Amino acid sequence: MNIVEQLTELLTCFPGIGPRQAKRFVYFLLQSDNGYVEELVGKIRQLRDTTKQCTLCFKYFIPRTNGGSKCELCQTPQETTTMLIVEKDVDLENVRKSGAHKGYYFVLGGLLPILEENPDSRIRIGDLRERLTKDTKIKEVILALTTNSLGDNTSDYLRTEISKLGRRIKISTLGRGLSTGAELEYSDHNTLSHALKNRC
Repeated sequence: MNIVEQLTELLTCFPGIGPRQAKRFVYFLLQSDNGYVEELVGKIRQLRDTTKQCTLCFKYFIPRTNGGSKCELCQTPQETTTMLIVEKDVDLENVRKSGAHKGYYFVLGGLLPILEENPDSRIRIGDLRERLTKDTKIKEVILALTTNSLGDNTSDYLRTEISKLGRRIKISTLGRGLSTGAELEYSDHNTLSHALKNRC
């Protein structure tokens, strides 16, 4: 495999990028001037070097000068009795921008396929259990997952696991406003705000 094919293969690991689009990126880079390519490489390195993952919600964030291990959303929540669970960082950012949720967040890191034998390898269920066990102020968990079969299966699994914790936690899901199959990443702020207000 030559370098063009190797880089194309690496780029297909990006979400939503197939071989044809990846190859277009490779040829774009070949045609770009050295300054642009060097800046791109530098920014990728800088992203990896300066970004941390929050130890509470698992959101990626750029720490302030104090270099703490918790993101700003976990350090200063406006409301401490609710936690909204999302699949990925992009979903969290979209909900946050809507301004509809003021409490804690938790990035699950994936969704569970039906008949998954090892849920711990797909989602952060152990970390979620630990968080809900330690933080007894949290009285409600809002499941804000993609409305498809994977999201539904994950929601069912989470309901079962949270109910085993031995304390009363209300579990709700986003209400009307999100159509079946809708991905949070592509939902506008008004739709998300409406769905949060009408959770069930």
